[in-house]
Amino acid sequence: MLKILRYIILLIFITSCGYSPIYSNLANKNINIQIEGTNGDKDINQLIRQKLSRFQNANTEKVYKVKIESSFEKLILTKNTAGNATNFRLNLDVKIIATLNGISKEFKFNEKFDMKKGDTIFEEEKYENIIINDMTSIIIQRFISQLLIKK
Repeated sequence: MLKILRYIILLIFITSCGYSPIYSNLANKNINIQIEGTNGDKDINQLIRQKLSRFQNANTEKVYKVKIESSFEKLILTKNTAGNATNFRLNLDVKIIATLNGISKEFKFNEKFDMKKGDTIFEEEKYENIIINDMTSIIIQRFISQLLIKK
């Protein structure tokens, strides 16, 4: 009974405080992002291009011209006694240069994630791709929110 009461009180506080997710309405913003060039890891750049394509609105006056530089590293953190890698660190660095009306602004983002070796190579690669996709999503969300703040 006490647990139910706690959940009800928590629910009341959350719904009453005006909580709204930070990135909930980023897609509704009236901006246009055109990618002028990319440099670095092709797969990461393709993911970023795909995620930024949501922000191409031809009906807006604000047109951001963007250049992207990315790098991705998969580092070995620990090895077992046989010398096989057991833990990895995924490190993604992205530099985005956005230009609006001749004024350029540089944004740098870094995401790191530590992961364990998978049971199979296929499982490990699949998990790594999911993590990379999530890391690029976080970077795009940060970039868009900083663009909207820096108006």
